[in-house]
Amino acid sequence: MNLASVMPIDAHAHLVTDDPAYPFNPPGGSVSDAVRNDPMTAERLLGALDATGQAAAVAVQRAQVYGYDNSYVVDSAARHPGRLAAMCVVDAQAPDAARTVRHWAERGAVAVRLTSPGGNQHGGTPGTGWFAGAPAREVWREAAGLGLSMCLHLYRWNREESLEALPAVAREFPGTPVVLDHVASVEVDRGRPYPGEDALLALADLPEIHVKVTTLNFARVIAAGREPSAVVEWLVSRFGADRVLWGSDVTQTPGAYDDMVRIARESVAGLSPQDAARVLGGTAAALYRLPAARP
Repeated sequence: MNLASVMPIDAHAHLVTDDPAYPFNPPGGSVSDAVRNDPMTAERLLGALDATGQAAAVAVQRAQVYGYDNSYVVDSAARHPGRLAAMCVVDAQAPDAARTVRHWAERGAVAVRLTSPGGNQHGGTPGTGWFAGAPAREVWREAAGLGLSMCLHLYRWNREESLEALPAVAREFPGTPVVLDHVASVEVDRGRPYPGEDALLALADLPEIHVKVTTLNFARVIAAGREPSAVVEWLVSRFGADRVLWGSDVTQTPGAYDDMVRIARESVAGLSPQDAARVLGGTAAALYRLPAARP
């Protein structure tokens, strides 16, 4: 396969702008100088897509910078239809969460992302109410009715209990795609069996479940002296290429964007041409209403 002929879709690109029309509102109280001084604006991302031969990207809300105000990603997607799709972050435990989902969908969002409040081992909220509680299920119900996909950001500290609670939710909303970010924080940089893999693989029979692998995973794998391709081939062998997708995690994970794309292309070199095209872009195209990757 000539991988240079495949136009990937970056399914996980965080946008930041220095435009004062979109003020920072970080939950942690501050934004790093690196983010302030070198923002990945929509226009800059589009230039990077063109320079690396990519078709489109999913603009994922940078909650650490903007909190739950998804205005910049939805406005960017509206300005660049067919090139950008907006994934919004909402607080699924807020009283008006379902109405909030509808608001962002009306502004063009195609996906909803949920994560545990606090977002880290020291400040995160225990339990699964953030995505599986009764209020959160109203978010799922609204998203299902609007035809949106769902995305869950798990951490190592809440991975097991979250993955165990997920089947009941997925079965309640059949046909609503669910994407697990960063391989659900399964420790793919470690030796087999990967810590957390049993809980992830227990979901393989649920057709709604998709798994996203990102530069965050690849960087750790490479640092451990392992090959990213082994991770991708393992995921495809368990879930199928139409349920595996790639994203850069740019602005969150350090590194040059062209290197991120190069590593992604290398990671699918052992797959069939059809499966490689699905992982690099076809799966994302189907999930996020974007132009399909070109084989």
